[in-house]
Order: sequence, then structure tokens, then C-alpha cells
Amino acid sequence: MIAGKTWREVRWMALAYLLILELLCIPVLLLWPEIYGDLQRSTLMRSLNIDFLKRIGEGVSDKREQVAYLNWCAVMLFFRSTNLVGTAAAVLLGTGLFAREREAQTFEFLLARPVSRSHVLWAKFWPCALCVTLPIFLVNASAIYWSRCIDLDLPAWELFLGSVHAASFVLLFLSLTTWISVVCRVQAHVAAWVGALAIVQIGVYLTQRIRPYSLFRLADFDWYGPILSGNTTAAQMFDPVHGPGFTTYVLAAAAVCYGLAWRALRRAEP
Repeated sequence: MIAGKTWREVRWMALAYLLILELLCIPVLLLWPEIYGDLQRSTLMRSLNIDFLKRIGEGVSDKREQVAYLNWCAVMLFFRSTNLVGTAAAVLLGTGLFAREREAQTFEFLLARPVSRSHVLWAKFWPCALCVTLPIFLVNASAIYWSRCIDLDLPAWELFLGSVHAASFVLLFLSLTTWISVVCRVQAHVAAWVGALAIVQIGVYLTQRIRPYSLFRLADFDWYGPILSGNTTAAQMFDPVHGPGFTTYVLAAAAVCYGLAWRALRRAEP
């Protein structure tokens, strides 16, 4: 019942999110033949004194078109779309999960239901989690079809692995926002706290010497590019001992934030 109510509240936002991702996907793939020629002639990004932009420029203008196209998809489907639109959707959906209940003065009624608070949290969380992760897989799967329209291939398994990491990353932001939504009483305050954190993290990412301390370092071109190229395996994604293990780190952080939300809800007073 709680999950059904949550789904009815977020379903149109989820549809809008899916459409935005798809609309961002289609043109950058179908226009690739024209874009590739421009990228090969341009030296702008490769001449910039910003290391990650230089690597992106070199990757998307590689003389081997298939390699360049995989790097282009890593930038556009993941580094751009899921980091920007996916994170925004996670924050938007998570902001009102509990703060909206307080503003609508239904928080006490929600906690008075004959179910545990753990069930309340899960019933409100999983529909939102499905809404922010499933579109990533659907849109990236459609990218295989759009790629074939321009006579290029996207490897299905590597694309799936990239989508798993991207979904994990947006789940982290959803869990974080859910926790703050339990703690704060006003939706605007939740948005302000999470927005401030995201801005600071972006600022850190754009500062070369402290970039490793940014959350976005866990989901940038240097991570997605090797995944789509097949140079980072599933084992390396999840094994923090023998590989980078970034996906494990992201999922662990998401679990911690969810645990903090559960703890805060257990202690919450109407």
C-alpha cells in the first residue's frame, strides 16, 4: 500500500526522466559520423591544460573509429547523462520521500501504520530506486539499436556493466537524499543540503590536485571508458583488493546512507 502510493506519486517523474535520457541519447549517437570528422580535425580538447579533458579529447578522436565511438558513448551516455540527469532525478525523487510527509502533516499517520518503520522506509525507497535505475538500462539498451543505424556496434555485456555502475552511482545519491529527507522537516532544506554537497563535489572534481577526493571521480570518463572498451572486467569493478573496485565502494556507500536513513527513521518523532 505504501509502495503503491509512492509509485503513483513518482511515476510521471520517472517517465519524464526516461524520456529525457532517451532524447539526450538519440541525437549524439545518430550524428556521430558527422561529429567524428569534426573531432578528428579539432585539437581544442587535446590542447587544453586539463588532464581529464585532454584524455577525453584523445579518446573520442582516436584514429580507430570503433574505439573513438566507445569513448564517445562513455562520455555521452554515462559521464554526461547518468551523472547529470540521473543524479538530478535521484535527488528530486528522494527529497520529498519523508520531508513532504511532514509538510503535508501526514508523517504521524505514516508512522502509525501497523507495520514496522523498516518496512515503511523500504516501501517508500524501492519504487524510487526502480525509477532511477531501470531507465538507465532501458536507454542504454536502446543505444545498441541506434548504433546499428549508423553501422557501428556497442558491446552488450560491457554496456550492461557500465549501466550497473551508473545505476549504483544514482542509488548512492538516492540513499543519501532519503537519509537527509528523514532528518529534515522541509523539502527545500533537503534540496539545499544535497545540492550544496553536489556542487562542492563537482568543484573538487574540477580541481586537478584534489580530484581523487570527489565522488564524481568514481563515475567519470576514466572509469566508464575502460569498462566499455572491455579493459575493466566485472571482477575488477567489484573487487577492491585485486582491482579498482569502484562499484563495490559506491554500493557500500549507498548501503551506509540507507542504514543511516533507517536509524534516523527509527528515532524520528512526528
